[in-house]
Amino acid sequence: MSLVGIICLTLAMAGEQVARCDFDATRLRTGSYSFRTLVDGKEVGRSRIQISKSSDSGNYVFSNVVIGSFSQSWEAVASPRFAPVSAKLSFGQGSAARTAFDLSYQGNRVTGFITSQKEPFKRREVDEAIADDTVDQRIDWATVMAFKEYVEGREFKFHVYDAGTGNSLVSVRIGKSEKTAVPAGSYETVRISYRIDKRSGAETYEVFVTKQAPRFLVKEKFPNGSVTELVELTGPTSGMPD
Repeated sequence: MSLVGIICLTLAMAGEQVARCDFDATRLRTGSYSFRTLVDGKEVGRSRIQISKSSDSGNYVFSNVVIGSFSQSWEAVASPRFAPVSAKLSFGQGSAARTAFDLSYQGNRVTGFITSQKEPFKRREVDEAIADDTVDQRIDWATVMAFKEYVEGREFKFHVYDAGTGNSLVSVRIGKSEKTAVPAGSYETVRISYRIDKRSGAETYEVFVTKQAPRFLVKEKFPNGSVTELVELTGPTSGMPD
C-alpha cells in the first residue's frame, strides 16, 4: 500500500471516527525559517529550517541547521505525500561535525548506517522493514502540518522511523485554534499534540502551526522542556502575521 492510500485509524473504540491521512506537502509554505531555542525562558541556541521542492524529482527537501546547546544539522527528502526518500544527521559543527546516520528508503525498507555517540568511528549497518505509513522522524512536525483540514478533537495515527529507535507509532490529536505570539509576529494557529511511542518510552510534542494553508511552524514544545519560536521567515509570502 502506498502512502497515498494510507488509512490512519483512531483508537479502535466504539463510536470513534476513522480518519484518512491525506498528507500533501503542497499545503506547506516553502521558504526559510529562523527559530530561537529557549530552555527555562532563556535562549540557548538558534536554528534555520528550509523547505524546498526539487524541480527535478518533485520531492520535497527539508533541512535544519542548529547552533548552540543542541548543535546539529540534518536533511530529509520525501515525496509530496511524505513517503520517505532519504535522511541524514550530523552532530556538531565545522571540523568537529560527525555523521550520526545516513539512510535511504525504498518501498518498505530502509538501509544505511548509524554511528554510536560513544564510538563515533564504529558503524552499524541498517537494513530494516518499515510500516507502510512510515515518515522519517526528522519531519514528523511537518507531517502533522500537511493534513487537509483541522477539526478540533480529531485523532490520527501513522508511523515514524528513527535510526536509533526504529519504527514507532505516532498518535496525533488536533487541538484548539488560538493566536500565538512569537518574535516574528502574532499568528492564528492550531495547537497539535502528538505522542511517539518509542521502544525507549513515549515522547510527547506540541506544535503551533498556521491555521490556513500553505502552513508553517510557529512554535514547538519538546519532551525535554525546550521550546522553539519563530524569529524570521523568508520565501513565498502567505499567512503573514496580523
